[in-house]
Amino acid sequence: MKKSIIVTLTALAFVAWGCSSDDDDNSKESSGKFQKTTPAWVAPNYDDYEQLMTVEIQLQDKLQSTASEADLLCATIDNEVRGLAQPQLVNGQWVFGLTVGANRKGEPVSLSYYCSKRKRIYTIGWVQFDDDTPYMGTGSLYQPVFIN
Repeated sequence: MKKSIIVTLTALAFVAWGCSSDDDDNSKESSGKFQKTTPAWVAPNYDDYEQLMTVEIQLQDKLQSTASEADLLCATIDNEVRGLAQPQLVNGQWVFGLTVGANRKGEPVSLSYYCSKRKRIYTIGWVQFDDDTPYMGTGSLYQPVFIN
């Protein structure tokens, strides 16, 4: 009797260990960093920077279905927030009007996208800062790839 209870408890432990409550989306697309709450990113004071780059960024297709008004997009240079935007639904697509501040061209900019439904932050190296960048366009600059 004791042996069967021990075997049952051991089996239950293995079943519980194999389950995860942190991840609602078990697909390989959930590669971002898990984030329980909305990040505490604060928009920069753009008066602190000599140059500004403003770009309209469309969320990639794989993230469109889980996007919402509660999402955020953050641009950083040297781990310092240099731009922050909330999404807008335009013609059925989620887009961010992002302004990034810098003091010189060529600074590497990273993007972090927080998806409130997935509770994840996806971060990528994005572009070299250039205030001559057109506001709208095509390609990975305007639709960055956060997940493959």
